[in-house]
Amino acid sequence: MFSCKEEVRQEKTYNNNDQAVLVFPDTVYINEEYNGKIEYKSDLDTITTGFDDVKKARFLFYSFLTTDNKNYGDEHLKKIVKDTFVAETHRVIPLYKIKFDKLGLNYFDGIITDEVMIENGMKNKMGESKTRIITHQTRLTRGVYVINKNPR
Repeated sequence: MFSCKEEVRQEKTYNNNDQAVLVFPDTVYINEEYNGKIEYKSDLDTITTGFDDVKKARFLFYSFLTTDNKNYGDEHLKKIVKDTFVAETHRVIPLYKIKFDKLGLNYFDGIITDEVMIENGMKNKMGESKTRIITHQTRLTRGVYVINKNPR
């Protein structure tokens, strides 16, 4: 089993040559729903770009929460995530019906998991198939300002 992991807290994140950009308004109204997306490019694209290959299965998703506090580590974040969006393609993870319920600076805070499971045709001593798993995890955090629609 092989795993790569790197923590970066910016709009663009890099894991080897992986790149992620969260496309979402920088200012939103409180309690209103918005859509967005993550544009993603990965080193794992050299192995497969599809999600339907049985011999090279790929999984790509963003598990996250919206919060006004991002001062915790990756392991704690993995325990408190509230939502997960799965990729449409190897380049796009859609985000639907996102809303913030606190005024001021809030954050998307989550982890992109990109995983490929490669069936290599070999068997272990018990006759079970050997599968190589390559996982890239990248923390993606981005600030969003939340304002009132009708300031008084």
